[in-house]
Amino acid sequence: MNKLGYKAYSALFLAITLLFFMTITVGGAWAEEMPEKLVIGYQAVPNPETVVKDLGWNEKTLGIPVKWVKYDSGRHVNQALAQGKVDIGLVGTSPCAAAISQGLAIEVIWVHDVIGDSEALAVKKDSNIKTVANLVGKRVAAPFGSTTHYHLMLALKLANVPPEKLKLINLEPKEMPAAWQQGDIDAAFVWQPTLSVLLEQGGEVILSSRQMAERGFPTADLCVARKEFATKYPSVVIQYLKNLDKAVKFCRSKPEEAAKAIARQFDVSPEEAARQMKGLILLTAEEQLSGKYVGDMNLSFGLYTLLKETADFLARSGEIASSPSWPVFMRAVSASYVQKVIVKKKATLAGPRPKSE
Repeated sequence: MNKLGYKAYSALFLAITLLFFMTITVGGAWAEEMPEKLVIGYQAVPNPETVVKDLGWNEKTLGIPVKWVKYDSGRHVNQALAQGKVDIGLVGTSPCAAAISQGLAIEVIWVHDVIGDSEALAVKKDSNIKTVANLVGKRVAAPFGSTTHYHLMLALKLANVPPEKLKLINLEPKEMPAAWQQGDIDAAFVWQPTLSVLLEQGGEVILSSRQMAERGFPTADLCVARKEFATKYPSVVIQYLKNLDKAVKFCRSKPEEAAKAIARQFDVSPEEAARQMKGLILLTAEEQLSGKYVGDMNLSFGLYTLLKETADFLARSGEIASSPSWPVFMRAVSASYVQKVIVKKKATLAGPRPKSE
């Protein structure tokens, strides 16, 4: 081949190579369409998502407008997801199991927290209620369909107390303090920060969700996404989870700063915020895949097992019509987004490969 022919061949080869890599880039990272905005359905929970909200990390990293919509319980988040009003939301294991059982097209993509002492059954100190068995004939409140409602019903069953022996009242957390002060309820199974309000108003705890978890019935706050949204905008979901992973580590490495962020959102003192945060077990992305802190409650076998068992209980209790088969729950839990968070992070830490001599 003469020199001119060689140059022409080389130029053609270079052009084809560049075109190939441009095609990969356009078809990959740059080809994904971005949504007009991200709508997050959140709840007043002293967890890393609240830290992310206060510090504005999603707004700084996603490059699109972020709308935060507050809901009182997972049941309301489920309704918003079903109506397409929310893209990503926080729900407890009980409303999540119910949503999956009822065919809501969602994916479980993250464990916000494993619930410990942040949810508890509070009773009035002057009510002479010392055990679950003492609830007979009393007025007991819980947000129906929530994790606390689930634990309340389980606690009654374990204590051999038929639910019809007491008056169960469906109240949202924000409605409980007034009902408590007016004498309309004797006890309530609820989460922070409402739990602290009831305790400050003459209440005491006789049973916590941590104790129920130790008896083999754990609950958690889960992050779910509309399947259509997550499939269409995976990079948005991955970045959102990266911010949550960063926030978990921030809560551990800088607990005082994290408490200040929670305090600003809840309008409480940093000391009170720190106390409320201690009631939750927080998991990094790696821990959610390994189940390090909570046995097998990870984004694979453990979590969908918990959701299936929860749905079975809800069906037996008449809370939902039926509990579907195992594969339904397996398909609803997706560890792929967290896996990509870990892979991207490791790639960033590793840096570029050194050039060979």
